[in-house]
Amino acid sequence: MSQTPRAPQFDDLLALRVASDPQISPDGQWVAYVVTHVDREKDEYRSSIWVAPTDGGEPVQVTRGPKRDSFPRWSPDGSRLAFLSDRDGDKPQLYVMSMSGGDPQKITALVNGAGPAVWSPDGTRLAFAARVHKETPPSDKEARDRWNQRPKVITHASYKADGAGYTFDAVSQLFVIPVEGGEARQITQGMNAYGPPAWSPDGQRLAVSRTRDGVADYNISDIWTMNADGSHARPVLEAAGRAMSPSWSPDGSLIACYGTDEQEPWLGESIIRVWTVRSDGSEARNLTKDYDRGVFLVSPPLVPAGPLWSADGQTVTVAMGDRGNVGLRQVAVTDGAVQAIVGGPRWAQQASLSPSTGRLAFYAADAYAPGDVYTCRADGRDERPLTHLNTDLLSQWTLPQVERRDFKTPHGGTVEGWVILPLDGQRPAPLVVDIHGGPHSYHGTNFPHAGWYRYILAARGWAVLMLNPTGSGSYGRDFAYGIRGRWGEYDLPEQMAAVDMLVAEGVADPDRLAVTGYSYGGYMTSWVITHTDRFRAAIVGAPVVNQESFFGTSDIGRWFAPWELKGEIVPNRDVFRRLSPINTIQNVVTPTLVLHGEGDDRCPIGQGEELFVGLVAAGRVPTEFVRYPGASHLMNTIGRPSHRADYNQRVVEWVERYTTP
Repeated sequence: MSQTPRAPQFDDLLALRVASDPQISPDGQWVAYVVTHVDREKDEYRSSIWVAPTDGGEPVQVTRGPKRDSFPRWSPDGSRLAFLSDRDGDKPQLYVMSMSGGDPQKITALVNGAGPAVWSPDGTRLAFAARVHKETPPSDKEARDRWNQRPKVITHASYKADGAGYTFDAVSQLFVIPVEGGEARQITQGMNAYGPPAWSPDGQRLAVSRTRDGVADYNISDIWTMNADGSHARPVLEAAGRAMSPSWSPDGSLIACYGTDEQEPWLGESIIRVWTVRSDGSEARNLTKDYDRGVFLVSPPLVPAGPLWSADGQTVTVAMGDRGNVGLRQVAVTDGAVQAIVGGPRWAQQASLSPSTGRLAFYAADAYAPGDVYTCRADGRDERPLTHLNTDLLSQWTLPQVERRDFKTPHGGTVEGWVILPLDGQRPAPLVVDIHGGPHSYHGTNFPHAGWYRYILAARGWAVLMLNPTGSGSYGRDFAYGIRGRWGEYDLPEQMAAVDMLVAEGVADPDRLAVTGYSYGGYMTSWVITHTDRFRAAIVGAPVVNQESFFGTSDIGRWFAPWELKGEIVPNRDVFRRLSPINTIQNVVTPTLVLHGEGDDRCPIGQGEELFVGLVAAGRVPTEFVRYPGASHLMNTIGRPSHRADYNQRVVEWVERYTTP
């Protein structure tokens, strides 16, 4: 007997099963992928590897580790899978399993764990990157505890990273290990950090991104090649900004990768290009420089795959963002022409390719589907789903209508946005303005894993506005650059114009407005409440409120703030101060909730502390401050399950508390 559909509930967020990292087999007949679910009792994630036939048969679970199995990688002949697992300790190690049966064999036992495997073309070796301490820690526990309390000597401006903590005492190096067993051999040394490697087709060389090690550098990386034993290392591409994710052409003559238009010290450029260079280091080309959209890169813990080469070496396939959508694009190597092959109102990404059969696997989600694994031909034809992970759960829900809209701006022209309408059809409805992060991220036709409160609010009679104002990604360079040096000043009028339009249409109740946002959205929420009194409730997530302190305390502040604010801090303190909401905190009349992770190194919790204490000192509004122990800046997407659930519930409770008539 079928159930009557119901509105989404808070607990539903933790019931979702999430697919990721689909890897198609060399013969194109199978796709290995990861399924992650929540262990509510342990308040942790569990993940396993599954394999689905591309002809549409039933998927099969192939690993059953007690904690997390991830990053499946096929051997060149398709007979084995290498993967990472923490089944035998706290650190992920490499395992190899036969697809014909038998227990997985543990390949590595490194102190800091291993990175995802890259098979040599002959299937005899695995290459990978792994962090190595610059100073070997003591093996004795008591001695190691004392060693961990030693003074920290910092010599480089980049010494910590969000989600990883301090990074100055360890660096990512390359290893190669025989598949049949033996010691993992470290083939690189020194202070430079290496990314995931790529084997040349003949198995003789590796291509890899390598950071520079200047004291003021932040992830300035070039593409290097070296022999498989680490010898004869040399740079082959230094023109591409922050070059990463190399991949070799089938004949080994070219290397493709991602990078920005130029190598510069500052961080903020949002348009990621596809580059190629000959393997001898000649003829570097920015393939997509004339295409005004950028490559979409996956977020941690996933690792961006390099451009996917066709068997004939004539094209590479990549994911790109366009007007709030993400789809797969084929780029011609000869002239950089870009052709859409997988599109539509959704986010299609995480692709892998079987060159010999011309078949793709990818992950896709939309506003009504949490995400599944799909396959299609290399030109996009013959698409079909391989998984239906949440069909039973989806059948229980009544989801709200999500409308894509154009909104006129006070600057002329229009911007796009999405409006989630209340399930009960009430008009006018109370409205939440939900502001995205970045600032060059973007809203779109994706499932709200990080903003589940939107659907909960819609089920309780709310409308939600998700605008892509000037500065948002996926609309080209000029649009993204439009708020540099004028955060809040330029995009707040656009947000308010969209609100006014919804009020004029009878969609939104002007007396029941709330605002929320995370990261740059937290900055903007702080800016909103210090510059207008129209909102009755505000929830500020992981904000920047003081540009000067952010500059010196964020893991990226030294490089990000000058790029975004268009100037170094010393000669431009007036700009840093003008664009800091903390300096107008006395204007706030909106009850404000501050939510922040204590382990956030991107927008450090000191920013939330300054906002909360400033609101208390001003003494004009109710305010609360919620701190999430150990949580990084990615708390709202991959943080502890109970933290994510709590965050969503507090958003809903706060807006309802202060907007109820």
